[in-house]
Amino acid sequence: MEKKFKLKCWLRRFGVQLSLFFLGIGLAVILLLSGAIYFFSANLLMDETVAKTHELLEMSGTNIATYIARIKGESCVFSSDPTLLQYLSGGSERLRSGLLTRIDTLLKSDTHIKSIVVVSKDGRILSNEEGLNMSVSEDMMKEDWYMEAIHNTMPVLTGARMQSFSPDMDNWVISVSTEISGDSKENLGVLLMDVEYSVIEDYLSGLDLGADGYVFLLNDRDEPVYHKDTDYFSDPVKQSSLREIRMAGNGYDKKHNLLTYQTPIQDTGWTMVGVVSLDTLKMLKRQLFEVVLLTGGILFCAVLLLGLLFTRRLSIPMADLERGMGEIEKLAQISLRKNSFYEVELLTHNYNRMIRRIRELMDKLLEKEGTLRQSELNALISQINPHFLYNTLETIIWMAEFNDSARVITLTKSLAAFFRLSLGGGQELVTAADELEHVRQYLFIQKERYEEKLSYEIFAPEELLDYTVPKIILQPIVENSIYHGIKPLDGPGKITITLSEEKERLIFTVTDNGVGFQPAAAPDSEEAVRLGSVGLRNVDERLKLYYGQAFGITIQSAPGEGCTVRLILGKRTTFSASGPPYTPSPEAVS
Repeated sequence: MEKKFKLKCWLRRFGVQLSLFFLGIGLAVILLLSGAIYFFSANLLMDETVAKTHELLEMSGTNIATYIARIKGESCVFSSDPTLLQYLSGGSERLRSGLLTRIDTLLKSDTHIKSIVVVSKDGRILSNEEGLNMSVSEDMMKEDWYMEAIHNTMPVLTGARMQSFSPDMDNWVISVSTEISGDSKENLGVLLMDVEYSVIEDYLSGLDLGADGYVFLLNDRDEPVYHKDTDYFSDPVKQSSLREIRMAGNGYDKKHNLLTYQTPIQDTGWTMVGVVSLDTLKMLKRQLFEVVLLTGGILFCAVLLLGLLFTRRLSIPMADLERGMGEIEKLAQISLRKNSFYEVELLTHNYNRMIRRIRELMDKLLEKEGTLRQSELNALISQINPHFLYNTLETIIWMAEFNDSARVITLTKSLAAFFRLSLGGGQELVTAADELEHVRQYLFIQKERYEEKLSYEIFAPEELLDYTVPKIILQPIVENSIYHGIKPLDGPGKITITLSEEKERLIFTVTDNGVGFQPAAAPDSEEAVRLGSVGLRNVDERLKLYYGQAFGITIQSAPGEGCTVRLILGKRTTFSASGPPYTPSPEAVS
């Protein structure tokens, strides 16, 4: 038998070790493969995203460069027009209408061209717009802007029609200037073609820059040509930040998930810098991680299932037995699967036999406990002070001698109701309404005896009267207040009983204005016994028996300051009675 036990223990250890081995190897392989797949796939996604972003930025730069080149080509063609050369060389003004028609044709061919201005060397202006406010003279070679337009072959961001530059983006234009020369290369004038600033936005609108991305253009003097935020054209600090980004060159900021790429725009002197928020890459990485995690989880479950199937005859029967023993407080018997080991079946049989024996003992214990509870309740009822009955009967006799029949009847009814509620058909639980009625009858009888010496009030919300409570828990408290608090008092005494709730607790509060006392250090101390708290201790023990150690009685008192007793109960609504609920008499209610 001992050898079988050792063999069983060895088999169990072997099964556990084998399962852990399978799980450990499987988990290590899955983690290694999943990590490698995620690493290489993430790098591949990164490379493809960066390449695609570079391609889109370069394509947008090429489109802008192509458009500017087309504008320059049209400018060169128009500046070489023989009619224009003849007009600028001093030709007749009759040529002007034909040239204006040519300008109108150019404007209609490209809706982005805002204005075309021809300024001759001698200060004559030919344009689609009238009333241009431009600085002209008979010798334009003395005008600075004229000379700059001759020598500047790059497009320039400026105010519309050479007016002062303003923050109003609607008036911004990209101005392309072309020198008009004669046959001997002498200067005849300057051709200015102003293109709407929105043409740049149109070419950049198709870029996917992400949530935090943006793009900007700088000229050869590192001045902004385009940015979606117009503050960058007037704020030197912000312009400095753009130059820093350009100087930093291409790169990827992993912390902020921003990719920076710059590309020159051919024949413009501009550099386009794109700062792209790779939100799509971040989303793809997250999806890739979820897929790898899900795949790894499925593989791990497969390895786990294979390991469990491989070791089931060694581990599952013992796991069932261990789990059943771990739930011993439920007293549930264990059932094993078929084809279990003999030792496991034998152990299970002995365990189930022990559970059955424990159940039998607990049933007997519960039966004895119920009997004990009933005995304690009967003892409590029998402990009601016999002097209370004697004194009540003497009061009735005294009233009868004075022929006060009405009071005799009322007091007799209250005494009958009091004992009827005390007995209560042998049940242990009553409603809060019946318990309050019981103590109300007791106080009514005591009031008849003590007259002006005693007064009382009872407050109870209607919604709390249906909760069930152990019977005769208030009368011992009130009796203690009368005999040890109010009776020694020189003046009149008052008892107030209140029913309230605190979350899942029901609270009875009994307050008197008696002589008070110094609460005893322990419920069974000599001081507690002297003050008549045997009944209090009995009630406290019953409450703890019904509801648990967190419930019971608390006492607050001091010499000369009265006493407050709180009975803390749990909320219960289950109530079963052997007879109909007690209905108080009108005299008792009064």
